Amino acid sequence: MFETALRYLVDGDDGVETILVGGLLTLLGWLLIPAVLVAGYLQRVLARTNAGEDAPSFDDWADLFWDGLKAIGVTVAYFAVPVVLLTAVLASLVVFSVETTVTAEETVADPATVAEPVTNVGPDLLTVVIVFGGLALAGITSLVAWYALPAALNRLAVEDRFGAAFEFGRLWPVLTSEAYATGWLIALVVLVVGGALVSGLASIPLLGWALIPFASFYLNAVAFSLYGQGYRDATGTGRRESVEGERQTSA
Repeated sequence: MFETALRYLVDGDDGVETILVGGLLTLLGWLLIPAVLVAGYLQRVLARTNAGEDAPSFDDWADLFWDGLKAIGVTVAYFAVPVVLLTAVLASLVVFSVETTVTAEETVADPATVAEPVTNVGPDLLTVVIVFGGLALAGITSLVAWYALPAALNRLAVEDRFGAAFEFGRLWPVLTSEAYATGWLIALVVLVVGGALVSGLASIPLLGWALIPFASFYLNAVAFSLYGQGYRDATGTGRRESVEGERQTSA
C-alpha cells in the first residue's frame, strides 16, 4: 500500500508535468482559485485510485474546479461542529475576562472597599467545567471529523454526488473497517514525517523554499492515494470493477 502510494505520481504517464503543475498551484494557493484546483485534483486521485487507474493529469479545468469546490464544501461541513464549539469556548473566555476586569476595577474604584482586601474574582467551578468541557468536546469532534473526512471525500469522488459524503449509514462500515483504518494511519504517518522533512527544506538557502510547494503537493497526493486504497479495500470497489470487467470480456 505504502510503496504503491509513494510511486503513484511518478508511475503516471506525465508524472513530472503533474508534479510541476501541482507545485505551482500550491505555491499560488493564497490566490484561492489554485487551491480549489489542487483540491479538485486530489479528488481525482481518490476516484482513480478506487478505480485502480493511474494518476490523473491536470486537464478539464472546469470540472477540476467544480470538484474542488465540492470537496471544500464537504470539509467545511465536517469541521463545522468543532469550529463552532471552539468559537463558543473562546467567546466565553473573552466574556469572562471582560467581566472579571470590570468587576476588579469597580471594586478598587469604590471608596468603601479601598480599605478592604480586593476579593478574588477568579473563575468559579461552573465556568471551569464549561470551558474545559467545551475544549474536550471540540477536540473529540475534531478527531472524529479528521478520521471520517477522507472516507466522505472518497464517497464523494466515487459517487460524484455531494450528498453521498453525508450518507453516514454507508460510511459507518468503512470507518469501522481495518482496511480504512490502516490506510488512514499510514497516511497520518506520511503527513507527519513527510511534513517534518518538507519543513526541513526551509533550511536550504533559496532552493529549499522553492522546493517546498512541490514537495507538499507530492506529499498530499501520496496521502490521498493511501486514503483511496484504504477506502477501496474497505468497500471492495476495485474487486467489483474487476469482476464486471471479466464478465464483459467473457461476453
